[in-house]
Amino acid sequence: MPITTNKSVKQQKHLFYIQHLLPEIVRPGSRSSHRNYSGLPGFAWLYGGRKLLFVFVLIGMLITSCSLFETRDPEDPGTTTVPVFIQPDRPQDVIQNLQNAVRALNLDNYRRCLAERFEYEPSSDAQSSNPDLWQGWGFAEEEVYFNNMRAEAEGLSGHELQLENRNFVQISQDQERFEADYRMTVQHNRQGLPVSAEGRMRLLITRDESGIWAIETWTDDISGESDFTWSDFRAAFF
Repeated sequence: MPITTNKSVKQQKHLFYIQHLLPEIVRPGSRSSHRNYSGLPGFAWLYGGRKLLFVFVLIGMLITSCSLFETRDPEDPGTTTVPVFIQPDRPQDVIQNLQNAVRALNLDNYRRCLAERFEYEPSSDAQSSNPDLWQGWGFAEEEVYFNNMRAEAEGLSGHELQLENRNFVQISQDQERFEADYRMTVQHNRQGLPVSAEGRMRLLITRDESGIWAIETWTDDISGESDFTWSDFRAAFF
């Protein structure tokens, strides 16, 4: 009968721990191991604890970082995001906010582009077609028409306000005049109504006591081949 010594028992325990408790990456004799622990008595895996800890930390970091490379779910068609409203410290900021508000059909940002004493003068054709409609057209009427237009375009996208031949003219420190040819596109559900309007806008942009610029007066006019202007959009959705 073979005699079992304490030393051989310890070696057997040592072999058991290495074969069953250690991952292959730190087992003595594996390709990734740079040090042979087979000659060390007892719990050799404690000696390589730092390496084992590093492996676990690395695996955790890899699992966590996987989410960084996951593709995002596409947005549903017609989904619009609320644009960032630029602090209108300049007249140019007002024009940018106006374009952003139309692109997202965002009522709140559209209202913030207008002064409280806002006045609107329609195109000559719109004025002659319905003169009673435009009497006293101001801030409240703008709010009603834009909100109705937004409701008719619910769930649709592709809205845009294009401006060409821009021109800023400074009248005073608190007033600037802006002119541009526009093409406004609103994808709506109203049957028989065009989705695009063209014309030329003339805006008086003023600065209040707090230094904020806003549109005080807006004059619309026909420009180009199309006679369907922004005034016609206002009349249709009011």
